[in-house]
Amino acid sequence: MTKRRNLAIDAIKGLAIISVALYHFGGGYLPFGYLGVDIFFVVGGYLLIRSLKHKIEQDSFNYFSFLVGKIVRLWPLVIIATSVAMMVGYFSMLPDDYENLAESAVASSLFANNVLQCITTKNYWNIVNLYKPLMHMWYIGVLMQAYVILPLVYFAISKINKKKCIAIATIGLTTISLVMYLLPLCSPAWKFYFLPFRAFEITCGGLIVLWNPQFKGKKWVRWFSVLTLLLLLCSRQMVLSGSAMLIFTAVCTILFLWSSAEEDYSGAEAKMIVFGAEVGKRSYSFYICHQVIVAFLFYSVFSSQSIWAFLTFVMMTTVFSLLSFHFVEVPLGKAMETKRWKTIIVITTSVFAIGVCGISFQIYRHAGVVRDVPELGIELSNAHRNMHAEYCDRPYSWDQDFSSNDKIRVLVIGNSYGRDWANILSEYDTNKMLEISYIYYTNENLISRKERIEKAEIVFFATGPEIDKTVPQWLVDKVPHNKLWVISNKQYGTSNGIIYARRNSESYYSQTVSVQQWLIDMNNEQRSIYGTHFIDMLEPVMKENNQVAVFTDQNMFISQDCSHLTKAGAQYYARILDLESIFIEKE
Repeated sequence: MTKRRNLAIDAIKGLAIISVALYHFGGGYLPFGYLGVDIFFVVGGYLLIRSLKHKIEQDSFNYFSFLVGKIVRLWPLVIIATSVAMMVGYFSMLPDDYENLAESAVASSLFANNVLQCITTKNYWNIVNLYKPLMHMWYIGVLMQAYVILPLVYFAISKINKKKCIAIATIGLTTISLVMYLLPLCSPAWKFYFLPFRAFEITCGGLIVLWNPQFKGKKWVRWFSVLTLLLLLCSRQMVLSGSAMLIFTAVCTILFLWSSAEEDYSGAEAKMIVFGAEVGKRSYSFYICHQVIVAFLFYSVFSSQSIWAFLTFVMMTTVFSLLSFHFVEVPLGKAMETKRWKTIIVITTSVFAIGVCGISFQIYRHAGVVRDVPELGIELSNAHRNMHAEYCDRPYSWDQDFSSNDKIRVLVIGNSYGRDWANILSEYDTNKMLEISYIYYTNENLISRKERIEKAEIVFFATGPEIDKTVPQWLVDKVPHNKLWVISNKQYGTSNGIIYARRNSESYYSQTVSVQQWLIDMNNEQRSIYGTHFIDMLEPVMKENNQVAVFTDQNMFISQDCSHLTKAGAQYYARILDLESIFIEKE
Protein backbone atom coordinates (compact mmCIF):
# COMPACT_ATOMS: atom_id res chain seq x y z
CA MET A 1 0.00 0.00 0.00
CA THR A 2 1.38 3.43 -0.97
CA LYS A 3 1.93 5.74 1.97
CA ARG A 4 -0.12 8.93 1.88
CA ARG A 5 1.97 12.03 1.10
CA ASN A 6 2.33 14.76 3.69
CA LEU A 7 1.03 17.89 1.96
CA ALA A 8 3.03 20.22 4.21
CA ILE A 9 6.30 18.59 3.16
CA ASP A 10 5.34 18.99 -0.49
CA ALA A 11 4.36 22.61 0.25
CA ILE A 12 7.77 23.50 1.70
CA LYS A 13 9.37 21.89 -1.36
CA GLY A 14 7.13 24.09 -3.51
CA LEU A 15 8.40 27.18 -1.68
CA ALA A 16 11.97 25.99 -2.18
CA ILE A 17 11.70 25.41 -5.94
CA ILE A 18 9.96 28.73 -6.57
CA SER A 19 12.73 30.48 -4.62
CA VAL A 20 15.54 28.73 -6.48
CA ALA A 21 13.94 29.29 -9.90
CA LEU A 22 13.41 33.01 -9.27
CA TYR A 23 16.97 33.37 -8.04
CA HIS A 24 18.42 31.64 -11.09
CA PHE A 25 16.29 33.77 -13.40
CA GLY A 26 17.76 36.89 -11.84
CA GLY A 27 19.19 37.51 -8.40
CA GLY A 28 17.37 40.83 -8.22
CA TYR A 29 14.01 39.07 -8.08
CA LEU A 30 14.87 37.03 -4.99
CA PRO A 31 18.47 37.78 -3.86
CA PHE A 32 18.57 34.91 -1.37
CA GLY A 33 16.41 32.45 -3.26
CA TYR A 34 19.39 30.10 -3.48
CA LEU A 35 18.61 29.17 0.14
CA GLY A 36 15.81 27.07 -1.33
CA VAL A 37 18.46 24.43 -2.08
CA ASP A 38 19.23 24.25 1.63
CA ILE A 39 15.53 23.63 2.29
CA PHE A 40 15.69 20.76 -0.21
CA PHE A 41 18.70 19.28 1.59
CA VAL A 42 16.95 19.30 4.97
CA VAL A 43 13.68 17.89 3.62
CA GLY A 44 15.49 15.21 1.64
CA GLY A 45 17.54 14.26 4.68
CA TYR A 46 14.46 13.98 6.86
CA LEU A 47 12.74 11.67 4.38
CA LEU A 48 15.92 9.63 3.87
CA ILE A 49 16.66 9.05 7.55
CA ARG A 50 13.02 8.38 8.41
CA SER A 51 12.96 5.68 5.74
CA LEU A 52 16.31 4.22 6.84
CA LYS A 53 15.21 4.09 10.49
CA HIS A 54 12.06 2.15 9.63
CA LYS A 55 13.83 -0.31 7.33
CA ILE A 56 16.83 -0.92 9.57
CA GLU A 57 14.62 -1.51 12.59
CA GLN A 58 12.50 -3.92 10.56
CA ASP A 59 15.54 -5.70 9.09
CA SER A 60 14.24 -4.90 5.61
CA PHE A 61 16.98 -2.56 4.41
CA ASN A 62 18.60 -3.59 1.13
CA TYR A 63 21.33 -1.21 0.03
CA PHE A 64 21.36 -2.30 -3.61
CA SER A 65 17.57 -2.02 -3.91
CA PHE A 66 17.66 1.38 -2.22
CA LEU A 67 20.32 2.68 -4.59
CA VAL A 68 18.53 1.37 -7.69
CA GLY A 69 15.38 3.15 -6.53
CA LYS A 70 17.21 6.47 -6.27
CA ILE A 71 18.85 5.96 -9.66
CA VAL A 72 15.46 5.25 -11.26
CA ARG A 73 14.09 8.36 -9.55
CA LEU A 74 16.88 10.79 -10.47
CA TRP A 75 18.89 9.58 -13.46
CA PRO A 76 16.41 9.52 -16.38
CA LEU A 77 15.48 13.20 -16.05
CA VAL A 78 19.14 14.17 -15.72
CA ILE A 79 19.97 12.35 -18.95
CA ILE A 80 16.96 13.85 -20.75
CA ALA A 81 17.86 17.40 -19.66
CA THR A 82 21.50 16.85 -20.58
CA SER A 83 20.56 15.54 -24.04
CA VAL A 84 18.21 18.46 -24.69
CA ALA A 85 20.85 20.97 -23.60
CA MET A 86 23.44 19.41 -25.90
CA MET A 87 21.04 19.44 -28.86
CA VAL A 88 20.00 23.07 -28.36
CA GLY A 89 23.60 24.07 -27.71
CA TYR A 90 24.71 22.48 -30.98
CA PHE A 91 22.73 25.09 -32.94
CA SER A 92 23.12 28.10 -30.68
CA MET A 93 26.43 28.09 -28.81
CA LEU A 94 29.86 29.42 -29.60
CA PRO A 95 32.64 26.81 -29.42
CA ASP A 96 34.11 27.76 -26.03
CA ASP A 97 30.67 27.74 -24.41
CA TYR A 98 29.69 24.49 -26.12
CA GLU A 99 32.94 22.89 -24.95
CA ASN A 100 32.09 23.88 -21.38
CA LEU A 101 28.57 22.49 -21.81
CA ALA A 102 29.93 19.19 -23.13
CA GLU A 103 32.26 18.93 -20.14
CA SER A 104 29.34 19.64 -17.82
CA ALA A 105 27.15 17.11 -19.65
CA VAL A 106 29.62 14.31 -18.89
CA ALA A 107 29.92 15.36 -15.24
CA SER A 108 26.14 15.73 -14.80
CA SER A 109 25.46 12.33 -16.35
CA LEU A 110 27.84 10.79 -13.81
CA PHE A 111 26.43 12.77 -10.83
CA ALA A 112 29.72 14.66 -10.50
CA ASN A 113 28.81 18.18 -11.60
CA ASN A 114 29.56 19.52 -8.12
CA VAL A 115 33.15 18.26 -8.43
CA LEU A 116 33.51 19.85 -11.87
CA GLN A 117 32.20 23.23 -10.73
CA CYS A 118 34.45 23.24 -7.68
CA ILE A 119 37.43 22.71 -10.00
CA THR A 120 36.39 25.17 -12.72
CA THR A 121 33.98 28.00 -11.84
CA LYS A 122 34.56 27.70 -8.06
CA ASN A 123 31.91 30.38 -7.48
CA TYR A 124 28.18 29.60 -7.55
CA TRP A 125 27.38 33.32 -7.66
CA ASN A 126 29.50 34.07 -10.73
CA ILE A 127 27.44 35.78 -13.44
CA VAL A 128 28.67 33.29 -16.06
CA ASN A 129 26.59 30.59 -14.35
CA LEU A 130 23.47 32.30 -15.69
CA TYR A 131 24.42 31.03 -19.16
CA LYS A 132 25.24 27.46 -18.12
CA PRO A 133 22.27 25.15 -18.80
CA LEU A 134 23.51 22.41 -16.45
CA MET A 135 24.92 24.58 -13.67
CA HIS A 136 22.20 23.48 -11.23
CA MET A 137 23.16 19.81 -11.55
CA TRP A 138 25.71 20.32 -8.77
CA TYR A 139 22.88 19.80 -6.29
CA ILE A 140 21.87 16.50 -7.90
CA GLY A 141 25.50 15.40 -7.66
CA VAL A 142 25.70 16.13 -3.92
CA LEU A 143 22.30 14.49 -3.35
CA MET A 144 23.22 11.30 -5.20
CA GLN A 145 26.57 11.11 -3.42
CA ALA A 146 24.66 11.37 -0.13
CA TYR A 147 22.39 8.52 -1.21
CA VAL A 148 25.46 6.41 -1.98
CA ILE A 149 27.46 7.12 1.18
CA LEU A 150 25.09 7.90 4.07
CA PRO A 151 23.05 4.66 3.98
CA LEU A 152 26.32 2.71 4.11
CA VAL A 153 27.33 4.60 7.26
CA TYR A 154 23.96 3.95 8.92
CA PHE A 155 24.00 0.31 7.86
CA ALA A 156 27.55 -0.21 9.16
CA ILE A 157 26.70 1.31 12.54
CA SER A 158 23.55 -0.81 12.74
CA LYS A 159 25.77 -3.90 12.68
CA ILE A 160 27.48 -2.61 15.82
CA ASN A 161 24.47 -1.21 17.66
CA LYS A 162 21.16 -1.69 15.88
CA LYS A 163 19.05 -0.05 18.56
CA LYS A 164 20.97 3.22 18.64
CA CYS A 165 22.44 3.28 15.10
CA ILE A 166 20.17 6.07 13.81
CA ALA A 167 20.89 8.29 16.81
CA ILE A 168 24.66 7.68 16.75
CA ALA A 169 25.00 8.19 12.99
CA THR A 170 22.72 11.23 12.79
CA ILE A 171 24.20 13.13 15.73
CA GLY A 172 27.75 12.14 14.82
CA LEU A 173 27.52 13.03 11.12
CA THR A 174 25.71 16.30 11.83
CA THR A 175 28.30 17.39 14.39
CA ILE A 176 31.34 16.44 12.31
CA SER A 177 30.00 18.01 9.12
CA LEU A 178 28.91 21.24 10.85
CA VAL A 179 32.31 21.64 12.49
CA MET A 180 34.03 21.07 9.11
CA TYR A 181 31.75 23.66 7.53
CA LEU A 182 32.39 26.30 10.20
CA LEU A 183 36.14 25.86 10.57
CA PRO A 184 38.24 28.03 8.19
CA LEU A 185 40.25 25.06 6.94
CA CYS A 186 39.04 24.74 3.34
CA SER A 187 38.11 27.06 0.52
CA PRO A 188 34.54 28.41 0.16
CA ALA A 189 34.23 26.38 -3.06
CA TRP A 190 34.92 23.12 -1.22
CA LYS A 191 32.41 24.03 1.48
CA PHE A 192 29.74 24.84 -1.07
CA TYR A 193 30.15 21.93 -3.48
CA PHE A 194 31.35 18.91 -1.49
CA LEU A 195 29.20 16.51 0.51
CA PRO A 196 31.29 16.37 3.73
CA PHE A 197 30.63 20.08 4.28
CA ARG A 198 26.93 19.93 3.31
CA ALA A 199 26.09 16.62 5.01
CA PHE A 200 24.95 18.36 8.21
CA GLU A 201 22.05 19.91 6.29
CA ILE A 202 20.94 16.47 5.16
CA THR A 203 21.43 14.66 8.45
CA CYS A 204 19.99 17.46 10.63
CA GLY A 205 16.60 16.68 9.10
CA GLY A 206 16.92 13.29 10.78
CA LEU A 207 16.98 14.92 14.22
CA ILE A 208 13.19 15.12 14.01
CA VAL A 209 13.11 11.36 13.63
CA LEU A 210 15.05 11.02 16.90
CA TRP A 211 13.31 13.69 18.89
CA ASN A 212 9.64 14.45 18.32
CA PRO A 213 8.13 15.81 21.56
CA GLN A 214 4.40 16.34 21.69
CA PHE A 215 2.98 19.59 22.98
CA LYS A 216 0.37 22.13 21.97
CA GLY A 217 1.27 25.11 19.85
CA LYS A 218 2.68 23.35 16.80
CA LYS A 219 0.56 25.50 14.52
CA TRP A 220 2.19 28.63 15.94
CA VAL A 221 5.65 27.07 15.37
CA ARG A 222 4.71 26.23 11.77
CA TRP A 223 3.63 29.81 11.05
CA PHE A 224 6.73 31.21 12.72
CA SER A 225 9.07 28.96 10.76
CA VAL A 226 7.49 29.53 7.36
CA LEU A 227 7.26 33.31 7.83
CA THR A 228 10.89 33.40 8.92
CA LEU A 229 11.87 31.41 5.84
CA LEU A 230 9.94 33.84 3.65
CA LEU A 231 11.70 36.74 5.36
CA LEU A 232 15.09 35.18 4.66
CA LEU A 233 14.31 34.29 1.05
CA CYS A 234 12.81 37.69 0.25
CA SER A 235 15.43 39.82 2.04
CA ARG A 236 16.92 42.59 -0.08
CA GLN A 237 20.18 42.53 1.85
CA MET A 238 22.02 40.00 4.01
CA VAL A 239 20.63 40.13 7.55
CA LEU A 240 23.18 37.58 8.83
CA SER A 241 26.47 36.21 7.57
CA GLY A 242 26.27 33.69 4.74
CA SER A 243 26.95 30.73 7.04
CA ALA A 244 24.49 31.98 9.65
CA MET A 245 21.73 32.40 7.06
CA LEU A 246 22.31 28.86 5.77
CA ILE A 247 22.19 27.38 9.28
CA PHE A 248 19.18 29.48 10.25
CA THR A 249 17.38 28.28 7.09
CA ALA A 250 18.09 24.68 8.09
CA VAL A 251 16.78 25.28 11.63
CA CYS A 252 13.57 26.91 10.37
CA THR A 253 13.02 24.03 7.94
CA ILE A 254 13.45 21.53 10.78
CA LEU A 255 10.87 23.43 12.86
CA PHE A 256 8.45 23.44 9.94
CA LEU A 257 8.83 19.70 9.34
CA TRP A 258 8.43 18.91 13.03
CA SER A 259 5.34 21.10 13.39
CA SER A 260 3.77 19.62 10.25
CA ALA A 261 4.07 15.93 11.10
CA GLU A 262 0.34 15.93 11.86
CA GLU A 263 -1.92 17.45 9.23
CA ASP A 264 -3.84 19.80 11.50
CA TYR A 265 -4.07 22.80 9.16
CA SER A 266 -7.34 24.34 8.04
CA GLY A 267 -8.89 27.42 6.47
CA ALA A 268 -6.57 29.80 4.63
CA GLU A 269 -3.54 27.82 5.75
CA ALA A 270 -4.97 24.66 4.20
CA LYS A 271 -5.45 26.42 0.85
CA MET A 272 -1.86 27.66 0.84
CA ILE A 273 -0.60 24.22 1.84
CA VAL A 274 -2.57 22.54 -0.96
CA PHE A 275 -1.33 25.03 -3.57
CA GLY A 276 2.28 24.69 -2.41
CA ALA A 277 1.92 20.90 -2.36
CA GLU A 278 0.86 20.83 -6.01
CA VAL A 279 4.03 22.70 -6.93
CA GLY A 280 6.15 20.68 -4.50
CA LYS A 281 5.05 17.32 -5.91
CA ARG A 282 6.49 18.46 -9.22
CA SER A 283 9.54 20.16 -7.71
CA TYR A 284 12.08 17.74 -9.19
CA SER A 285 10.83 18.31 -12.73
CA PHE A 286 10.72 22.05 -12.11
CA TYR A 287 14.26 21.98 -10.77
CA ILE A 288 15.68 19.98 -13.68
CA CYS A 289 13.93 22.08 -16.36
CA HIS A 290 14.19 25.63 -15.08
CA GLN A 291 17.93 26.31 -15.44
CA VAL A 292 18.12 24.81 -18.93
CA ILE A 293 15.38 27.25 -19.98
CA VAL A 294 16.92 30.23 -18.15
CA ALA A 295 20.35 29.68 -19.68
CA PHE A 296 19.23 29.41 -23.29
CA LEU A 297 16.72 32.27 -23.00
CA PHE A 298 19.45 34.68 -21.91
CA TYR A 299 22.09 33.14 -24.14
CA SER A 300 20.12 33.43 -27.38
CA VAL A 301 16.85 35.34 -26.94
CA PHE A 302 16.84 38.07 -24.29
CA SER A 303 19.78 40.40 -23.72
CA SER A 304 18.48 41.51 -20.33
CA GLN A 305 15.77 40.85 -17.79
CA SER A 306 12.34 42.17 -18.70
CA ILE A 307 8.69 41.38 -18.09
CA TRP A 308 8.58 39.50 -21.41
CA ALA A 309 11.63 37.46 -20.47
CA PHE A 310 10.06 36.66 -17.11
CA LEU A 311 6.69 35.66 -18.59
CA THR A 312 8.41 33.51 -21.22
CA PHE A 313 10.47 31.83 -18.53
CA VAL A 314 7.43 31.12 -16.33
CA MET A 315 5.38 29.79 -19.24
CA MET A 316 8.11 27.55 -20.68
CA THR A 317 9.21 26.23 -17.28
CA THR A 318 5.64 25.43 -16.30
CA VAL A 319 4.83 23.66 -19.57
CA PHE A 320 8.02 21.59 -19.80
CA SER A 321 7.98 20.76 -16.09
CA LEU A 322 4.41 19.49 -16.26
CA LEU A 323 5.21 17.43 -19.34
CA SER A 324 8.27 16.03 -17.57
CA PHE A 325 6.28 15.21 -14.45
CA HIS A 326 3.32 13.51 -16.12
CA PHE A 327 5.19 11.71 -18.89
CA VAL A 328 8.44 10.83 -17.11
CA GLU A 329 8.19 11.11 -13.32
CA VAL A 330 4.75 9.54 -12.90
CA PRO A 331 5.49 6.53 -15.15
CA LEU A 332 8.83 6.07 -13.38
CA GLY A 333 7.05 6.10 -10.04
CA LYS A 334 4.75 3.33 -11.18
CA ALA A 335 7.65 1.39 -12.68
CA MET A 336 9.47 1.43 -9.34
CA GLU A 337 6.78 -0.85 -7.94
CA THR A 338 8.12 -3.81 -9.95
CA LYS A 339 11.66 -5.14 -9.98
CA ARG A 340 11.50 -6.01 -13.68
CA TRP A 341 10.72 -2.45 -14.75
CA LYS A 342 13.37 -1.04 -12.41
CA THR A 343 15.95 -3.20 -14.15
CA ILE A 344 14.75 -2.16 -17.60
CA ILE A 345 14.88 1.54 -16.69
CA VAL A 346 18.37 1.29 -15.21
CA ILE A 347 19.72 -0.57 -18.25
CA THR A 348 18.02 1.78 -20.73
CA THR A 349 19.18 4.89 -18.91
CA SER A 350 22.70 3.49 -18.69
CA VAL A 351 22.79 2.97 -22.46
CA PHE A 352 21.59 6.53 -23.09
CA ALA A 353 24.04 7.88 -20.49
CA ILE A 354 26.94 6.14 -22.21
CA GLY A 355 25.82 7.61 -25.53
CA VAL A 356 25.46 11.14 -24.10
CA CYS A 357 28.82 10.91 -22.34
CA GLY A 358 30.53 9.52 -25.43
CA ILE A 359 29.21 12.22 -27.77
CA SER A 360 29.79 14.99 -25.23
CA PHE A 361 33.34 13.83 -24.58
CA GLN A 362 34.14 13.88 -28.29
CA ILE A 363 32.74 17.40 -28.58
CA TYR A 364 34.79 18.39 -25.54
CA ARG A 365 37.94 16.92 -27.12
CA HIS A 366 37.15 18.87 -30.27
CA ALA A 367 37.01 22.11 -28.22
CA GLY A 368 33.28 22.47 -28.80
CA VAL A 369 33.83 23.28 -32.48
CA VAL A 370 31.00 21.94 -34.65
CA ARG A 371 31.16 24.54 -37.43
CA ASP A 372 33.41 27.28 -38.79
CA VAL A 373 33.22 30.56 -36.84
CA PRO A 374 35.05 33.11 -39.03
CA GLU A 375 34.55 35.96 -36.56
CA LEU A 376 36.68 33.99 -34.08
CA GLY A 377 39.10 32.69 -36.68
CA ILE A 378 37.97 29.14 -35.93
CA GLU A 379 37.73 26.43 -38.57
CA LEU A 380 36.33 22.96 -38.04
CA SER A 381 39.45 21.47 -39.63
CA ASN A 382 41.91 23.00 -37.14
CA ALA A 383 39.99 22.46 -33.88
CA HIS A 384 41.89 20.91 -30.98
CA ARG A 385 41.83 20.75 -27.18
CA ASN A 386 42.78 23.89 -25.25
CA MET A 387 42.70 26.02 -28.39
CA HIS A 388 40.54 28.69 -26.75
CA ALA A 389 43.07 29.41 -24.00
CA GLU A 390 46.28 29.03 -26.02
CA TYR A 391 46.58 32.63 -27.15
CA CYS A 392 45.84 34.18 -23.76
CA ASP A 393 48.25 31.79 -22.06
CA ARG A 394 51.22 32.51 -24.37
CA PRO A 395 52.83 34.98 -21.95
CA TYR A 396 53.36 32.26 -19.36
CA SER A 397 56.38 31.27 -21.45
CA TRP A 398 57.69 34.84 -21.14
CA ASP A 399 58.20 34.54 -17.38
CA GLN A 400 61.99 34.80 -17.61
CA ASP A 401 64.76 37.21 -16.71
CA PHE A 402 65.86 39.92 -19.12
CA SER A 403 68.74 38.87 -21.32
CA SER A 404 69.34 41.83 -23.63
CA ASN A 405 70.48 45.43 -23.25
CA ASP A 406 69.76 46.26 -26.89
CA LYS A 407 65.98 46.19 -26.48
CA ILE A 408 63.57 48.06 -24.23
CA ARG A 409 63.05 45.86 -21.16
CA VAL A 410 59.29 45.68 -20.56
CA LEU A 411 57.76 43.88 -17.59
CA VAL A 412 54.06 43.02 -17.39
CA ILE A 413 52.58 42.07 -14.01
CA GLY A 414 49.05 40.72 -13.67
CA ASN A 415 46.68 37.79 -13.98
CA SER A 416 44.96 36.79 -17.25
CA TYR A 417 44.30 40.48 -17.89
CA GLY A 418 48.04 41.04 -17.65
CA ARG A 419 48.60 38.32 -20.23
CA ASP A 420 46.11 40.13 -22.49
CA TRP A 421 48.23 43.27 -22.21
CA ALA A 422 51.42 41.33 -22.89
CA ASN A 423 49.79 39.99 -26.07
CA ILE A 424 48.86 43.51 -27.14
CA LEU A 425 52.48 44.60 -26.73
CA SER A 426 53.62 41.55 -28.70
CA GLU A 427 51.25 42.37 -31.58
CA TYR A 428 52.43 46.01 -31.53
CA ASP A 429 56.11 45.08 -31.45
CA THR A 430 56.42 43.84 -35.02
CA ASN A 431 60.01 45.10 -35.22
CA LYS A 432 60.98 43.25 -32.02
CA MET A 433 62.32 46.33 -30.27
CA LEU A 434 60.86 45.15 -26.94
CA GLU A 435 61.93 42.36 -24.62
CA ILE A 436 58.69 41.44 -22.87
CA SER A 437 58.76 39.60 -19.57
CA TYR A 438 55.65 38.50 -17.66
CA ILE A 439 55.04 37.79 -13.96
CA TYR A 440 51.82 36.20 -12.76
CA TYR A 441 50.59 38.39 -9.93
CA THR A 442 51.08 37.00 -6.45
CA ASN A 443 53.05 38.64 -3.66
CA GLU A 444 55.32 35.60 -3.56
CA ASN A 445 56.08 35.84 -7.29
CA LEU A 446 56.87 39.56 -7.09
CA ILE A 447 59.13 39.17 -4.06
CA SER A 448 61.06 36.33 -5.69
CA ARG A 449 61.53 38.38 -8.87
CA LYS A 450 62.56 41.71 -7.35
CA GLU A 451 65.76 41.81 -9.39
CA ARG A 452 63.77 41.57 -12.62
CA ILE A 453 61.48 44.39 -11.47
CA GLU A 454 64.52 46.58 -10.81
CA LYS A 455 66.00 45.85 -14.25
CA ALA A 456 62.77 46.64 -16.11
CA GLU A 457 62.70 49.97 -17.92
CA ILE A 458 58.88 49.98 -18.13
CA VAL A 459 56.50 48.14 -15.80
CA PHE A 460 52.86 47.55 -16.69
CA PHE A 461 50.48 46.46 -13.94
CA ALA A 462 47.25 45.04 -15.39
CA THR A 463 44.32 44.92 -13.03
CA GLY A 464 41.49 42.42 -13.26
CA PRO A 465 38.52 41.08 -11.30
CA GLU A 466 40.78 38.95 -9.08
CA ILE A 467 43.20 41.79 -8.28
CA ASP A 468 42.80 44.82 -6.03
CA LYS A 469 41.94 47.94 -7.96
CA THR A 470 45.14 49.66 -6.82
CA VAL A 471 48.79 48.69 -7.22
CA PRO A 472 50.35 47.26 -4.02
CA GLN A 473 52.00 50.12 -2.12
CA TRP A 474 55.35 48.38 -1.83
CA LEU A 475 55.46 48.02 -5.63
CA VAL A 476 54.62 51.72 -6.04
CA ASP A 477 57.49 52.55 -3.68
CA LYS A 478 59.87 50.27 -5.57
CA VAL A 479 59.02 51.33 -9.13
CA PRO A 480 59.52 55.02 -10.05
CA HIS A 481 56.32 56.72 -11.19
CA ASN A 482 57.73 57.57 -14.60
CA LYS A 483 58.16 53.90 -15.52
CA LEU A 484 54.99 52.43 -13.94
CA TRP A 485 51.82 52.16 -16.06
CA VAL A 486 48.48 50.81 -14.87
CA ILE A 487 46.10 49.01 -17.25
CA SER A 488 42.36 49.20 -16.58
CA ASN A 489 39.81 46.46 -16.12
CA LYS A 490 37.69 45.64 -19.15
CA GLN A 491 34.47 43.89 -20.08
CA TYR A 492 32.49 43.37 -23.28
CA GLY A 493 29.14 42.25 -21.91
CA THR A 494 28.51 39.01 -20.02
CA SER A 495 28.01 36.54 -22.89
CA ASN A 496 28.61 36.63 -26.64
CA GLY A 497 25.76 34.17 -27.09
CA ILE A 498 23.14 36.88 -27.56
CA ILE A 499 25.46 38.56 -30.10
CA TYR A 500 26.05 35.30 -32.01
CA ALA A 501 22.31 34.59 -32.07
CA ARG A 502 21.91 37.56 -34.44
CA ARG A 503 24.61 36.42 -36.85
CA ASN A 504 22.22 36.47 -39.80
CA SER A 505 21.12 40.08 -39.27
CA GLU A 506 22.46 43.05 -41.24
CA SER A 507 23.54 44.81 -38.06
CA TYR A 508 25.47 41.82 -36.72
CA TYR A 509 28.94 43.41 -36.74
CA SER A 510 27.75 46.79 -35.46
CA GLN A 511 26.28 45.42 -32.22
CA THR A 512 27.33 46.95 -28.93
CA VAL A 513 26.84 46.00 -25.28
CA SER A 514 26.41 48.01 -22.10
CA VAL A 515 29.26 48.55 -19.68
CA GLN A 516 28.28 48.22 -16.05
CA GLN A 517 28.51 51.44 -14.09
CA TRP A 518 30.72 49.95 -11.36
CA LEU A 519 33.39 49.25 -13.97
CA ILE A 520 33.28 52.80 -15.30
CA ASP A 521 33.49 54.15 -11.74
CA MET A 522 36.47 51.89 -11.00
CA ASN A 523 38.31 53.07 -14.08
CA ASN A 524 37.59 56.72 -13.25
CA GLU A 525 38.92 56.19 -9.71
CA GLN A 526 42.11 54.62 -11.06
CA ARG A 527 42.53 57.46 -13.55
CA SER A 528 42.34 59.96 -10.68
CA ILE A 529 45.11 58.04 -8.89
CA TYR A 530 47.52 57.29 -11.75
CA GLY A 531 46.76 60.19 -14.11
CA THR A 532 48.43 60.02 -17.51
CA HIS A 533 50.02 56.68 -16.65
CA PHE A 534 46.62 55.01 -16.54
CA ILE A 535 45.56 53.22 -19.75
CA ASP A 536 41.78 52.83 -20.10
CA MET A 537 40.97 49.73 -22.18
CA LEU A 538 37.31 50.64 -22.62
CA GLU A 539 37.62 54.24 -23.77
CA PRO A 540 38.95 53.42 -27.28
CA VAL A 541 36.01 51.08 -28.00
CA MET A 542 33.35 53.10 -26.18
CA LYS A 543 30.32 54.23 -28.12
CA GLU A 544 27.37 56.36 -27.00
CA ASN A 545 25.47 55.72 -23.75
CA ASN A 546 28.18 53.58 -22.12
CA GLN A 547 28.09 51.04 -24.95
CA VAL A 548 31.23 49.25 -26.15
CA ALA A 549 31.93 47.48 -29.42
CA VAL A 550 32.23 43.70 -29.47
CA PHE A 551 33.76 43.44 -32.96
CA THR A 552 36.97 44.88 -34.35
CA ASP A 553 37.10 47.05 -37.45
CA GLN A 554 37.76 43.81 -39.37
CA ASN A 555 34.57 42.12 -38.10
CA MET A 556 36.29 39.84 -35.57
CA PHE A 557 35.26 39.32 -31.97
CA ILE A 558 37.37 41.48 -29.64
CA SER A 559 36.87 38.95 -26.88
CA GLN A 560 35.74 35.34 -26.95
CA ASP A 561 34.43 35.22 -23.38
CA CYS A 562 33.68 38.95 -22.88
CA SER A 563 36.76 39.34 -20.68
CA HIS A 564 39.91 38.12 -22.45
CA LEU A 565 41.17 39.17 -25.86
CA THR A 566 41.25 37.09 -28.99
CA LYS A 567 44.29 37.41 -31.21
CA ALA A 568 42.26 39.72 -33.44
CA GLY A 569 41.28 41.72 -30.35
CA ALA A 570 44.90 42.11 -29.26
CA GLN A 571 45.89 43.18 -32.78
CA TYR A 572 43.01 45.66 -32.81
CA TYR A 573 44.15 47.28 -29.57
CA ALA A 574 47.73 47.33 -30.82
CA ARG A 575 46.47 49.46 -33.73
CA ILE A 576 44.12 51.84 -31.92
CA LEU A 577 46.07 52.50 -28.70
CA ASP A 578 48.77 55.17 -28.71
CA LEU A 579 51.50 52.80 -27.55
CA GLU A 580 54.26 54.64 -29.37
CA SER A 581 53.98 57.61 -27.02
CA ILE A 582 54.70 55.34 -24.05
CA PHE A 583 58.01 54.20 -25.48
CA ILE A 584 58.89 57.70 -26.75
CA GLU A 585 58.31 58.99 -23.21
CA LYS A 586 60.65 56.30 -21.92
CA GLU A 587 63.37 57.47 -24.26
